[in-house]
Amino acid sequence: MAGLIALLATALVFLLPSGAASAPSARGQGGGDAHVRVPSGFLGVLSGPTPFDSEDATKMARTRIRTVRISLPWYAAQRRRGAFTWEPSDTMIARMAAEGITVLPTLAGTPRWVAGKPTTPPVADEEAKDAWQTFVTAVVRRYGRDGVFWRSDAGEPSPFQAQCGCDAPPAPITAVQIWNEPNLRKYFTPIRSAKRYAELVELSHSAIDEAGRRVKLVLGGLSDGGDPGEKGATSYLRKLYRVPGVKESFDAVAIHPYARNLRNLRTAMSEFRRMMRKHGDGRTPLWITEIGWGSQHPNRYGHDKGPGGQRRMLRRAMSLIARKRLSWRVEHAYWFFWRDPPKTSTHADCSFCTSAGLLWNSGHPKPAYKAYARLLKRPR
Repeated sequence: MAGLIALLATALVFLLPSGAASAPSARGQGGGDAHVRVPSGFLGVLSGPTPFDSEDATKMARTRIRTVRISLPWYAAQRRRGAFTWEPSDTMIARMAAEGITVLPTLAGTPRWVAGKPTTPPVADEEAKDAWQTFVTAVVRRYGRDGVFWRSDAGEPSPFQAQCGCDAPPAPITAVQIWNEPNLRKYFTPIRSAKRYAELVELSHSAIDEAGRRVKLVLGGLSDGGDPGEKGATSYLRKLYRVPGVKESFDAVAIHPYARNLRNLRTAMSEFRRMMRKHGDGRTPLWITEIGWGSQHPNRYGHDKGPGGQRRMLRRAMSLIARKRLSWRVEHAYWFFWRDPPKTSTHADCSFCTSAGLLWNSGHPKPAYKAYARLLKRPR
């Protein structure tokens, strides 16, 4: 089972940050959190390359975290054409639900029997499209409201109860996210086409409707890391809106604002929301499905801040987002990520991915964790 659970962790994706800038003073930019309150379930976390274990789940519940984002890769659930294998996702979702935590699964990862690369969306032919829709429908029917995973049969424990060995109430998924960072070349191949992504979204919308579980569709988080070689989030969103009918196929838009400082974060969020309003989508919710900074020594990329700097950026950024959540219509914000990977892990294309956790790999809290926990102690 450990190998299967690890497969979920390896499916989580990372952003390549670039450029350098120093963090400006928070004065006048939403710094400080003395009077900030956030609704229950507003703040969440990602697991990162280290999968959540039972101790993580317990600590998250005590921290008052009520939502987490995980990867649910298609290639792990259906390695071969035919039956699904749900053991990895069952384990993770049950572990969270046992503590009253709801999961946002990101659906991506095309299996080899459909396409040569997991980053290639299944839109090349009708067979690939049908297979993707079957997968999406199966996920929603299993984990959505009144899903197979939560239902007891003839007095027997539900699969959830059997998995967790508990009598906790179900925590069905209420939304799924379709793909991750489709505006980046490395996650959407062979071309990062907004039109192709729109087709994937429309296929997914139909598949969710077929499942009949009232589950929302969240767009894949659009990265805004400032890399001049990539399409920024706002530019990509403009192209997506130009696809006729796409707005009717999703319930929320998502962004990954990997800004190097608070000023850039405010700019990225404001421009993104402005683009939504420009295209008549001003009332659609916005989800921040990744945001974070590393605790390693500051470097030229600007995303590592040192332990104290990571804490300051978290406090100031989350305070800014909490204060602006109504005008930006932000429904959720997920910190990237919960716990650091082992020191032996390397991520050549990501300067801060080995140190972005709220906890050290040992499970001991960083200064950033304490700032995060204080925000959650004042739920609205």
